[in-house]
Amino acid sequence: MILGGLAAWNMPLVLILACISAMYFFWAKKHPDVGSSQFYLFHAGIGLFYLLMGSPLYMLSHLSFSTHMLQMSILYFFVPPLLLLGIPAWNGHKWKKRNISSFSALILFSILFFLYHLPQVVPFVYKSPVIHTGFILLLFGLSFLMWLPVITPGPGSNRFSWWSSILLMPACLLLILNGLMDGQNASPLFSQLMLKLCIPADQAGALLPFQINAKADQIFGGLLMLVLHKFSLLAAIRLGSQRISREHLKLKPSLHRME
Repeated sequence: MILGGLAAWNMPLVLILACISAMYFFWAKKHPDVGSSQFYLFHAGIGLFYLLMGSPLYMLSHLSFSTHMLQMSILYFFVPPLLLLGIPAWNGHKWKKRNISSFSALILFSILFFLYHLPQVVPFVYKSPVIHTGFILLLFGLSFLMWLPVITPGPGSNRFSWWSSILLMPACLLLILNGLMDGQNASPLFSQLMLKLCIPADQAGALLPFQINAKADQIFGGLLMLVLHKFSLLAAIRLGSQRISREHLKLKPSLHRME
């Protein structure tokens, strides 16, 4: 009731994702090397993206640091790998051969992701829906390039994964250190949400089912993102290697027939 229309389901986004799903379906029919597991992984990524960006969970993720970091971690550390795992590995190698620098994308993503969580930057980003949406889409696009070397392993993939862990750490440490030192009275995202809803500060508790300790919330949010990124990195490396192994096994019979 309090969130009103801000917590509504995003129907235009449903139509966009449905079109993407339909295009993927017709594309997969023309490529027999796309297995059922890849089909399910791709649509798991589509479903997660909608839950995070088009459902009421999007607005609820702004209520605390922890919920926001959970939403951002799944959006950038789980959705892109799932979507990339939904296409054959040879597509990933084609993109890698086009001189697209994934390392540059990783550096730029890490810088923007760090800036996004600075209390001084959040009000500016949320000042305009266009700026905020553009910022989110830019990070999402960079995250695809960032995950490409992990999903399609090759020379230097292990080193790239190590750099990924190091460069994304400052954004997590920012929240943890801020919580350990003086912390903030509330999440800047939550403050922006209250301004959008025109809710006075003394009535902010109506949005929360229980009182949240701001310091503990920041520390937990930073730790949560660290753990989720590490987990997604390990899972993506394993699934990417398994996918390439399966595709090599499929190629061997055809090579034997040619001989």
